[in-house]
Amino acid sequence: MKKHSTFTLVCSLILAVFVTFEVTYIFVDNARRKETYEIAEKYQSELDELKAEYSDNYVMVDEKSRELFEKLAELDAYYRAQYVGEIDEEKLAYYVMNGYIYGAGDKYGSYYTADELSAIMQDMSGDTVGIGVYVAYDSINGTMEVLSVMPDSPALEAGIKAGDIITAVEGKSIAELGYYGALDKIKGDIGTTVKITVIRGGAETEYTLVRKKITTQPVTYHKYALDPTIGIIRITEFNDAVPSQFKSAVESLLAGGAESLVFDMRYNPGGTLSSVVKVLDYLLPEGVIATIEDSAGTVVDKFESDSNSIDVPMAVLVNGSTASAAELFTCALKDYGKAVVVGEKTYGKGTMQMITMLSDGSGLRISTNMYNPPKSENYEGKGITPDVIVELDESLKDKNFYKITDEEDNQLLYACRELGYEG
Repeated sequence: MKKHSTFTLVCSLILAVFVTFEVTYIFVDNARRKETYEIAEKYQSELDELKAEYSDNYVMVDEKSRELFEKLAELDAYYRAQYVGEIDEEKLAYYVMNGYIYGAGDKYGSYYTADELSAIMQDMSGDTVGIGVYVAYDSINGTMEVLSVMPDSPALEAGIKAGDIITAVEGKSIAELGYYGALDKIKGDIGTTVKITVIRGGAETEYTLVRKKITTQPVTYHKYALDPTIGIIRITEFNDAVPSQFKSAVESLLAGGAESLVFDMRYNPGGTLSSVVKVLDYLLPEGVIATIEDSAGTVVDKFESDSNSIDVPMAVLVNGSTASAAELFTCALKDYGKAVVVGEKTYGKGTMQMITMLSDGSGLRISTNMYNPPKSENYEGKGITPDVIVELDESLKDKNFYKITDEEDNQLLYACRELGYEG
């Protein structure tokens, strides 16, 4: 392939702008043509002044960044001078920022307005009013995929399922609203309604849901209905409440006669690294829980377990909506030979995101690190393949997941068989 210098490419792009203009407006008069060249000269003059004013900072930016900055500034100059329409400054800034993230290929990245960032901070405080779904934002297609549906929620009552694709809220597309703009529109006052548009299997359906207060109880547990020596612990997400609730669940089950444990991670979309590390520290023997790598592959942080551990037979139940921190939980137990993994291949998210506030109060969510399990390779984009692959019985796929009984649940049955149940 023939290579060109950066300078040549930049000049070619600048020339292309002029050629396109001349071809499009071949019949314009000389005054208009002169105006075009004056715009270019003004752009270059202003850019030179900007470079001089911020010279100390400007030289710190790498060559690619300078090229991008100059090209965007040039495009902006032409639009402000010649565009026949009216520019919505707020909308322009929003799409420029999101366009950068899209172009960078960060599928978990997002740009938030100041209001959206404020809403995120409020969400971290606890209970919310909404419809009760965990979603993953698809920035490429401008949609949200339902990862799981909360128990006793409006979404569950309406029949919304994991795998459904939300395309619009109140008639406005997710692409137009943005991720947190859509979430903000979904939330509202208790008792009010919200309309969402969902695609499932190619068919589009509109749901009208009545908002209610969503109180999360991330850890629930019980003894297996067919064998009380097996304890079942379900974690719907990893948040700050999980470590203490999880420890209480394990202690209660073992004290009540359970001799083995099944951890149900199906439809668990993940959560905070700090909470899953605490849970794993409680279960695992002394050793590495996870390592954090930067973009260069350098280990920048490491989490380790102490010598205390729980020594009973264990199994982990997973499916395609088991993601992120739930995958770390699964893989860590598997790496230490502490648990057999049963179910379906997991989602495959092994990256960490950081939210940074910008100078104007807006924010960025950036994929900054990879978090690796103790011994296995990172599962980003690949997922975790179970030791025992079992799909949920076809007759149960249209049933409310949280209403499937122990007697019906064929995946749970296989997990319990791995722990010695002979039924």
